[in-house]
Amino acid sequence: LINKSSGINAEWPLRPGTQSIAIVRYLGRKFGLYPSNEQEQQRCEMAEQEIVDFRTAFGRLCYDKDFDTKKEEYLKGLEKKLSAFDRFLGDGPYVLGCKLTYVDFLIYEYLDQIKKLAPDHVKAFANIVKAMTAFESLPTLQKWFNSEEYKAPRYINSPMSKFPGN
Repeated sequence: LINKSSGINAEWPLRPGTQSIAIVRYLGRKFGLYPSNEQEQQRCEMAEQEIVDFRTAFGRLCYDKDFDTKKEEYLKGLEKKLSAFDRFLGDGPYVLGCKLTYVDFLIYEYLDQIKKLAPDHVKAFANIVKAMTAFESLPTLQKWFNSEEYKAPRYINSPMSKFPGN
């Protein structure tokens, strides 16, 4: 993602592409998918960091040697978190209502992964389903969602994890 032709002029001691949130924010600014005022930015940042927390907990579960015993507890907590996130989204369908932003891409990615682990948990929340459906209906993404590459089994975690997601 990051190379000399990308226009990103940053030195970082780690390998390129390791700061995915920074990259997604950059792409949001570059392609007009960034909040336009302080209030919108605060709402997007709250959603962004909630998704980071969701994803961190999900990753810990997927790599835990006691995955099978901890999954039930995780799912109970997930239901509460998804309920709160569903209320946060409100009528949506996106974090900023009808305005699509970079954070909606993060949200979709996480929820799509959770659907592999617990599809009924995602289906239970109308605003979350509405957000995912709206995202999947975006004309520029429909080609991807209809592609064989998207439909093919793929890992969301390393094959070494207890839940690779394929």
